[in-house]
Amino acid sequence: MRGIDQALVAEVWRDMMAYTPGRVDAEATEFLARQPHVADFAREQTQGQEPAVQRAAFGLCFLLFKILEASLGRPFPVVSEERIAEARDDVTRWLAERDVDDPAGVLGAADDPAHPTLAGHILSLVYGDAAEYDERVKTSLFLMLRTLSQALDLGEVET
Repeated sequence: MRGIDQALVAEVWRDMMAYTPGRVDAEATEFLARQPHVADFAREQTQGQEPAVQRAAFGLCFLLFKILEASLGRPFPVVSEERIAEARDDVTRWLAERDVDDPAGVLGAADDPAHPTLAGHILSLVYGDAAEYDERVKTSLFLMLRTLSQALDLGEVET
């Protein structure tokens, strides 16, 4: 098993960017079949949003699990619907403790730069600090990743 650190995340990201479209489709389809509750959660979190946002959500989930697979050296076991629901409750409590309800506030409370979470690190890798991304969309994607990271018992990214 390899620890999840920024180097592993960057390595998996670079590898995925080199995939052919056919390989992305095949592996993403396989991933969704292996993780049906994660797929359902991503659908639920992006319900009513534009198709591009829905695709981004699935892509981020796929990236998260590719990182896990690279760390473990094998596919990650199925994440239960119950575990995702528990993690969603944890994230809801996290939001309540910070008393934020607007996208800018959520993103501002998202990560301590000295102790980045995997969810925050993935979003910064994929989106950077680009202002052209809608804060509401970025916030919903962050909360989705944070919930999944919580469901998987993932914490801070090692530097």
